[in-house]
Amino acid sequence: MVFGEENRGNVYNLLNQIVTGRFLMVGDGKNRKSMAYVGNLVSFIRYLVEHPDGCQVFNYADKPDLSTNEIINTVSESLDLDIPDFHVPYWLGLAGGYTFDALSKLTGRKYPISSVRVKKFCATTRFDAGKVSRNGFEPPYSIDEGLERTLKYEFKEQHQ
Repeated sequence: MVFGEENRGNVYNLLNQIVTGRFLMVGDGKNRKSMAYVGNLVSFIRYLVEHPDGCQVFNYADKPDLSTNEIINTVSESLDLDIPDFHVPYWLGLAGGYTFDALSKLTGRKYPISSVRVKKFCATTRFDAGKVSRNGFEPPYSIDEGLERTLKYEFKEQHQ
């Protein structure tokens, strides 16, 4: 998952839901996600252009992989938000997802909650990006700094 300033992907959607109070934690939050801060990804591409070594394939991710709980804590601390510590059990969230799946089939409408989304949210999605560091690249920003920069740019004005 690539994230950063002005990126409107999955990480932005998660951060926005947390910030606006429309977030409901499903599962224990210990699942880990491989993410890439766009500033680091751009720096890595620049590094590859400046240090060519033939044709190679890389998985890029900033390390360490953060748990969902760690992401939420970073948002809470960065924006001084009081985020409820309530967690919906996975089985209950999944049951709700299946309920919305059935409702979607009956009505022909799409809903923001589905069993697939609950499963993806609660899944660990980790990628080995060791080849990046073995190639000599050092990212200019830590994953926490990338999140902080994104939060400051996207949401600081809303919470001052």
